[in-house]
Amino acid sequence: MLSAADFPEPAFAVALWATRSVLLLLLVAICLSDFRVRRIPNELVLFGLAVALVWQALGSNGAGLFHTGSPGALGLAAALSGAAAAFAGFLVLYLTRTVGAGDVKLMAMLGAFFGLEALPGLVLLVFLAGGVLVALRLFDRARRRAVFANLQLIVFGRLAALGGGVGPQFDPRTDSADRMPFAFAIAGGALLLGVLQLMGVSA
Repeated sequence: MLSAADFPEPAFAVALWATRSVLLLLLVAICLSDFRVRRIPNELVLFGLAVALVWQALGSNGAGLFHTGSPGALGLAAALSGAAAAFAGFLVLYLTRTVGAGDVKLMAMLGAFFGLEALPGLVLLVFLAGGVLVALRLFDRARRRAVFANLQLIVFGRLAALGGGVGPQFDPRTDSADRMPFAFAIAGGALLLGVLQLMGVSA
């Protein structure tokens, strides 16, 4: 990897803010797509992954893209391990039908941007953001009633199964009360982590 001395200060600042801007624009575009058509384009995720890997491989040494004291690249190994760990963790959630395939790939992209060390904090913030979004959307009466109806399906189905019978079955693919675009939660968690790192609150 190149050292900080290999980058003149203005060139490093341009590269740093250009990478930050690309990430922000990608997250906006991905959220808009997920909101409109419930799909995260592979092209955007792959482009973001490529940008992250180039930055981590060629950027000057530092503690992260948004680190306030020592901004810079973490290295290609940290980016690849972060992407792999994020992909593996969210693949488990995908297999349990908790998140979509696009969400898995988006988390892998962000794992490359933030690196393995920051991944636990990123995951925590993503689920906190998701919880806030769910709570806000439950203010809608129709959605709230649908959620409670689905909870009844789940509870009665489990009770019937315990008694040896067959009760109502809940299928998350068809019975979802509100297919919230989870990209908003992922992007919100990533942006919050970036802000915390800029403030020096998070490593």
